[in-house]
Amino acid sequence: MNISQFSKKYGLSLDTLRFYEKCEVLVPDRLTNGYRNYQDIHEQKVKLIICLKSIGFTLDEIKQLIKLETKPPSEECNIISNQLIDRKIEMISQQIKLLEYGKDTLQDVKKHIIDNTFVKNQDIIQKMIENLYKLSKK
Repeated sequence: MNISQFSKKYGLSLDTLRFYEKCEVLVPDRLTNGYRNYQDIHEQKVKLIICLKSIGFTLDEIKQLIKLETKPPSEECNIISNQLIDRKIEMISQQIKLLEYGKDTLQDVKKHIIDNTFVKNQDIIQKMIENLYKLSKK
């Protein structure tokens, strides 16, 4: 399939697909006329890229994983993969904590608004916001 069809099918801009090719993350075959030709293997790879990006992997991290995928299985590949995955698990855990605290903070603020105690409890609310800010910087 050509780049336009591939772009529409996966909701990625033409610029994004060209950028992925430039970064060597998703390199389609070329037809004799020079047009890009995306095949099943590229569809599998773009699905992986989309999934990994959706859980916070950077393009560099994705590129690392894709490069590892092309190498024969080895202890070194396992170590690198595990390190990368462990870092991402820790990052996701921190994001979950931040989101849970943010949700709790918003529920508390909403309670103060409903109870008409927002102004009276502005110091408490400000402290909650400050704590949320500090947590977001970790």
